[in-house]
Amino acid sequence: MPLIDRSSFVALLNALGSAKDEDALAAAREIDRHMKEAAITWDDLLKPATGDSAVARDEDGGALGADAGGGDEFADAEQTADDLALINELLASDAISEGTRSDLKDFADDIAHKRLRAADSRYVRSLHKRLIG
Repeated sequence: MPLIDRSSFVALLNALGSAKDEDALAAAREIDRHMKEAAITWDDLLKPATGDSAVARDEDGGALGADAGGGDEFADAEQTADDLALINELLASDAISEGTRSDLKDFADDIAHKRLRAADSRYVRSLHKRLIG
């Protein structure tokens, strides 16, 4: 699942060239917000093409989210109970986009069905740490 909608992101990049400074600034701020929510840095985004897509990284450089590789590894039951509490706290926050909100609801459903991926668990923890502390 992509964490940033490509076509919307490209439209925001195109808006950076607007003749109206306020439109260009608004686009820049929106790009920054999307990247923070997706835990993607400019370095991740601008890596030379190697056949692999840019992925969000945790503090240790590990891949986060659905593109993290090792996709068959599930999070353990104790960990997912903690993840569900973090998800609920994030969902109560106004600091997340509708896309991220939808992803978090999907993760909560995965927890209910005992199928949350370890990479998604790491993403939830990193997002919570960044947005809530």
